[in-house]
Amino acid sequence: MTVLLDGAALSVRAAAVRGPLAPLVASLRADLEPLVTGTLAIPEQKALLSRDGGRCPHDGTMLAFDPFSPHAHRCPTCGTELTGERHDLWWVTWQHLWLAERAVHAAALHALTGEPALATLAAAILRGYAERYASYPNRDNALGPTRPFFSTYLESIWMLQLAIATDLLEQGRATETATGAAAEARGVGALVRDALVAPSAALIASFDEGSSNRQVWNNAAMLAAGRLLDDHTLVHRAVHGASGLRRHLETALLPDGTWYEGDNYHLFAHRGLWYGVVMADAAGIAVAPESRARFQEGFAAPLLTALPDFTFPSRRDSPYRVSLRQWRFAESCELGVARAADPRLLGALHTLYHTPAFAGDTGRHRSTAEAERNEAPVALSRADLGWRALLFALPELPPLHPVPARSVLLDAQGFAVMRRDGGRAYVALDYGHAGGGHGHPDRLDLLLAVGTDRWLDDPGTGSYVDPTLHWYRSTLAHNAPLVNGRSQTPGEGALRAWDERGAAGWVRAELPEGRLAPHVQATRTVVVMDGYLIDRVEWLAAEPARFELPVHVDARADTLHSWHDAPFTGGEIVTDGFAFVRAARTAEAAAGEVVHLRRAPAGEAWLTSSTPASWWRVLGPAPPGDSAREREFLVLRQFGVAGTLTGVWSWGGEVRSIALDGDQLLVHLRDGAEHAHAPEGEGAWRIRFRHGAARSSIVLEGARGTLGAPPSAGPLIEQPAATRVYHLPRAGSPPLLFHLGAHSYRRTEDSWEEAGGPRAVVRLHRTHDTLEIAVDVLKEAPIFRAADAPDPALDNEHPDIHSDGVQFYVDRAGWDQPIALLAVPEEGGTVRTRWVDGTRRDVPVHTAWDRTPAGYAVRFSLPLAALGDPADDIPLRLDVLVNETSAERVRRRGQLVLSGAAGEFGYLRGDRQPRERYLHLVIPRAR
Repeated sequence: MTVLLDGAALSVRAAAVRGPLAPLVASLRADLEPLVTGTLAIPEQKALLSRDGGRCPHDGTMLAFDPFSPHAHRCPTCGTELTGERHDLWWVTWQHLWLAERAVHAAALHALTGEPALATLAAAILRGYAERYASYPNRDNALGPTRPFFSTYLESIWMLQLAIATDLLEQGRATETATGAAAEARGVGALVRDALVAPSAALIASFDEGSSNRQVWNNAAMLAAGRLLDDHTLVHRAVHGASGLRRHLETALLPDGTWYEGDNYHLFAHRGLWYGVVMADAAGIAVAPESRARFQEGFAAPLLTALPDFTFPSRRDSPYRVSLRQWRFAESCELGVARAADPRLLGALHTLYHTPAFAGDTGRHRSTAEAERNEAPVALSRADLGWRALLFALPELPPLHPVPARSVLLDAQGFAVMRRDGGRAYVALDYGHAGGGHGHPDRLDLLLAVGTDRWLDDPGTGSYVDPTLHWYRSTLAHNAPLVNGRSQTPGEGALRAWDERGAAGWVRAELPEGRLAPHVQATRTVVVMDGYLIDRVEWLAAEPARFELPVHVDARADTLHSWHDAPFTGGEIVTDGFAFVRAARTAEAAAGEVVHLRRAPAGEAWLTSSTPASWWRVLGPAPPGDSAREREFLVLRQFGVAGTLTGVWSWGGEVRSIALDGDQLLVHLRDGAEHAHAPEGEGAWRIRFRHGAARSSIVLEGARGTLGAPPSAGPLIEQPAATRVYHLPRAGSPPLLFHLGAHSYRRTEDSWEEAGGPRAVVRLHRTHDTLEIAVDVLKEAPIFRAADAPDPALDNEHPDIHSDGVQFYVDRAGWDQPIALLAVPEEGGTVRTRWVDGTRRDVPVHTAWDRTPAGYAVRFSLPLAALGDPADDIPLRLDVLVNETSAERVRRRGQLVLSGAAGEFGYLRGDRQPRERYLHLVIPRAR
C-alpha cells in the first residue's frame, strides 16, 4: 500500500526534477556523497537525556551536531570542544534521527533518478536498524516507551522516516541504469516490516499523549506503519481515534489555524499534520473541509505573528529568537503554495529568496529529521529545500512579490499584534489560550519590538532538564502581572475589546477573578498610535494584596534617585521565580508621580501609579543562550485592594511628556500636538487630537467576549478523583484497608504484569488523638537510594523519586497548600523525609519504617488537633503513592497510587500529585 506517492505519481514527478528542480536534486545528492563513498556507522547505543549531556557547561548552549564526530562535540558559542559519555549519548539521539532522514532522502532521490548507489545506501540504513532494533533496551525513558531514544515521539519521527523510505524504495521506478543491487535494496522491505515497523508501531500505540504536539508524530508514525503493514486497525486508530489526526485538526489546531501550544510547537506540530493529511489523501481517507481549511491556514500562521526581524515570538516553551529564515520554513511555505496559492506564503518566499541576508551554511546536510535543531538565519534559494519539496513542491513558482505585515488578532490563540511604521514597530498582547502543558503563567504579557531591537520581550524557554526552566516558566520572567509574589494560576484570559484603524488601535483583555490569583482580577489596555503606545494595567482585590508588574526593559529610571539595597522577596516555590534574582535595589515613588525611563539610543517611557509604589531594579537570568547570562529588569510594586499602572512608550522620539488629568491621559508631542486619551465605559476608548486650532477625535470600539476552554491535553492530564467519601472507623475499630494492585499502577515502559505485579496495602485508622497511616509494600528486595548517592542529573526532579519509597499527601478545605512529603527508608530504622516544594510544613508528621516478611512498611502519624477539632468530624483529602524501581534501572519503574491510576503513565510526574485527585476521607468525632 502506498504511503505518500505511488509509482505512477513518482514517474510524473521524475520529469519535473530533470527540469526546474534539477538544482535541488544536485544539492540533495551532494549532501549524501560522504555516506555514498564513506563508511556507514549506525550507533549501537540507546540515546540518553541528561541535564548536562549536549550542553556547554560554560554558557549553557546546545552543542553543535556533527554526524561524523561521535566523541568530540563543539560549543558554537565559545568554541570549546567537549568529550564524555553524557555528550556522546546526547549525540546518539541526533545520529539516529540523522540516519533515518538520510534513508528517506536517498530513497526519494533514487525513486526519481534511478541511481543504484542511493538505493544501496537507503537499504543499508534500513537493514542496519531492522537488525538492531530489538537490541535497544526499552527502559530508563523520560517520556513514554521507546527503544532507540528516551521519548516515544522521537521514535515516532524516526520510524516514520524509515517507513517512508521503505515505501519509496519499493515504489522506485526501474530504469535502464538499475542493477541487481538496487533490486536487492528494495527487497529489505519484509525485514523492515517484521523486525522494525511492526514492533515499533506497537510500542508507539501503547502510549497515547492526547492533544500534545508529540501525539501528532505518534499518529503520523502509526498511519505510515498501518499503510506499510496493510493494518486497517492501525490506520483507523491514527486517523479516527480519540487522539487521532481528525481530532487534532478539529480541536488542537484552533479555528484561526494556530496550534494551541504556541508558535514553536505550531511549526513542529503542523509539519506532523502535513504527513497525516498527505498520507490520508494517498489512502483515500476524507478530511473534513473545515479541518482542511484550518490546516491550510496553518501554513501562514507563523507569518501573522512574526517579529520585524522575521523571528517568531518566544512564547511559552519556545527557544529564544528563532529565525524564520531557515530552509525548513521555506519548505513549509513551498508545500503550502503547492496545495493552494496564498499571497502571504508567496510574500514570505520573496522575503526568504530575494531580500538581503547573510550567506552561510543552511544546516540541511546535518538535519535530524523532523526533530528540529534551529539554525542561524541565512540566504536561501529553492536549491536549499528538503526531500519533501523534491516530491511535492511546484516545479516552478509564480512571480514573487513582497507582502507587508499587518496587524492581526488571533482570537482563538488569544494573541493580538499591532504593527506601525511599515511593520518596523511591533506591539503584542498575549492574553488568551493557556497553551496546555507548554503554556506559561504569563497572561496579559506585553511585547514591544522596534526593528531588530526588542524592548519588552518574552524569554521563551531553555533546556527542559536545566534548573533555569523554572525561571522561564515563572510570571516574574515576563512582562505580566503577579500577586503576593506568586506566579499566576494557569488559565486563559478574556478579550474585552479590539479595534484597529491603521494609525490608531487598541486591545483590552482581562484576567477574571481566580486566574491571576484568588479573589483578584486584572485588566490590561494597550492603545497603539504612530510612534507610541499607551499601556494601562488595572487591578481589583477582595482583600489587601501586593500587586507587581515586571518590566523587562534595558532602561534607566532617571527621575528616581533614592535607590538603596533591599531584599527582594516573593513566593518560595521555585516556579515563582524569586530564587533566581539577585542584586535588588529599590526606590519609592509617590502616587501620581511620573517616572521617566530612557533607553538608548532614542527610546523613552513614562510610567505612573495611582497609589504610592515601590520601584525595584534586579538582576535575573537572561534569555537562553545570551552571553551575558544575566539581565537587569524593573518591577513596579503596589499594595492595597486596587490600583492602576499607566505607561507611555515612545520609539520614534515624538513624545515630549505626559500628564494625568483625572481619568484622562494627556500625551504631549514634540511638534506641539496634544493627544487626550480616556476610556468610555468598558467597550470604547476615545482619543481627542489638538494641534494648534485644529480639533478632531476618534473612538475605538470593538467589544469581544471570552475565549473558550483549551482542548483536552489527553491522558497525561489527571482526571478528578472519585466523589465517594470514605469514613474512617472510630478509635479501637479495625482499620480501613485499601489494596493497591493493577488498577492502582501508574506504569512507565513495563506494564503491571511485566513489572512483576507490584502490590501494597494502605491501612488508615485513628487513635484518640492521632491519624495513623501504614503503607505495607509487598516486595522481596526493595532498593532504597542512599542519601549520599550521586545525583544522576537526568532532570529537575529530586533523585529520591527513583527509589523505592512513599509519597504522602494530606489536604483539607481552607488550606492554601497541602501537606506533601517524600519518604525513603534508611538503614537503622530512620526515614529520610523531604517536604515537597511549595507545600505546608506546619503540621508535624512522624514517620517510621520496618522490614516485613513480604517487603517493608512505612508509617505516618499526624496529630488530630493539627487537622481540625477532634470533637467534631474532620473532613480531609488524602493520597499515597508508592514508588518502585528495579536494579537495572536509573529511573523508577512505576507507582502504586491510592486514588487510582489504571491506564496512566508515570512520566514527568516527579513528586507531585494534583490535589483534586486525593481521596475524600472523614475522621469521625471522638465519642
